[in-house]
Amino acid sequence: MTINHKDITVILLLYKTPLHVIKNLKIYKNFNIFILDQSNDLKLKKELLKLLPNIKYYKITNINLGYAKAINFLIRKVKTKYFLCTQADVVVSKNDIINLKKPFLLKKDCIISIPNIDNYKSKKKKKIFPVKSFIGAIFLSQTKKFINFRGFDQNFFFYWEDVDFSHRVSLSKYKIYINSLSKAKHLFGQSTKTNFKIYLLKNSNFKFGEYLFQHKYNKLKLIKKIREPFLILLKLIFFIATFNRDQFYKNLSHLYGIYIFYLYLLKNN
Repeated sequence: MTINHKDITVILLLYKTPLHVIKNLKIYKNFNIFILDQSNDLKLKKELLKLLPNIKYYKITNINLGYAKAINFLIRKVKTKYFLCTQADVVVSKNDIINLKKPFLLKKDCIISIPNIDNYKSKKKKKIFPVKSFIGAIFLSQTKKFINFRGFDQNFFFYWEDVDFSHRVSLSKYKIYINSLSKAKHLFGQSTKTNFKIYLLKNSNFKFGEYLFQHKYNKLKLIKKIREPFLILLKLIFFIATFNRDQFYKNLSHLYGIYIFYLYLLKNN
């Protein structure tokens, strides 16, 4: 396959990204790049503009739209046939990115092409084969096809939007393909600085996404909606009594995520 990257736009969503991880982004220096930074980091912008000469769009804001809405926003600005959605904590080579185009050339029903992340072991002998799901850390898609499929469901803030998209694909004429010859490494959790606010944001939205996904597809049982918050309250009392701060904060953020879900129901019913 001819090595050609001109028809691929790289989109990067940033939020409180540590300066030390931007070295991973050097590989994209010859690609057209669209960036949205939702933490209003002027210092990071200055460093990235020096590192990546082909940045065609760079917006900074202190408004956090969440992953699904922000990614959809960036994709609508893409003019090339393909876009690569990736994160700062993903390590991949130029050739591996190009190889992600191959499933689209061979499979008309391909809507998402993903690399073999972290040397995932598969019993499949084929180099390119369909998979049931993908993670949003890195994937390639055809711009028009993704937009026509309505992109990510923006009711998900972040977490579960890729699960939801995968489920919608399973109900459609399209498929998600992995190209096992394309490799990538995901340095989980290194794309965002860690503090209590971010910890709460991540864990609460993970639980919110879980409830929203199950509610959307009529899988959320009434017993769970009643029992789980009650059990979490009991756990909070126990973890306070046993001075287990980590488990207390984890369960507190899950309870907050369920609370956000109930607010969502009140707003949308």
